[in-house]
Amino acid sequence: MRAFLRCSLATLFVACSSSGAPVVSTTIEPGRIDSQLTMADPSVPFYQSEDHPVMSDSILAPLDTVWMVLPGVFAELGVEPNVIEQKPHVIANLQFTVRRTLGDVRISKYLDCGKGINGPVADQMQITMSLVVQAVGDPPVTALRTQILAHGVPEALSGNQVNCSTTGALEERIARMVNDDITHRRKSAPASAGKP
Repeated sequence: MRAFLRCSLATLFVACSSSGAPVVSTTIEPGRIDSQLTMADPSVPFYQSEDHPVMSDSILAPLDTVWMVLPGVFAELGVEPNVIEQKPHVIANLQFTVRRTLGDVRISKYLDCGKGINGPVADQMQITMSLVVQAVGDPPVTALRTQILAHGVPEALSGNQVNCSTTGALEERIARMVNDDITHRRKSAPASAGKP
């Protein structure tokens, strides 16, 4: 069982583990991630002029530690960040395209674009996405705030653009990856401490 434990949606920090592993709680809130992204070019499909849901995962780790592992999380997902803001601790790709899978997971696990006769529509579309993650410190907890926006266009036939909603699974995976990386670093630190 992984050290990461994701509690049911709650607004309070809940002690979910007695193993000493980082403890996580999750909330969904309206709004947007405040940063220079709000000044983004309006021609970008996901211009931050409107409020969109943000999922916040609370991780029991310092802000600097969480921020340090986020680029590796993006790399593992196969998403190259085109925005990195050190001061507000925001890492993002404001516009990228996926087909069928993101990393090694079918995109329909992460996005709900509706269903057709052949199953989830997301798996049959060219999806344009925006992924924005912000780390916000409130010691001893760091809030990992993630916002995912997406729309798709059918691949096989011409059709209208379809707005897609997040299922919450990608936000959960990102938080788990961050937590797993931090846990691994903590476990390996004592063994390497005495090496030259």
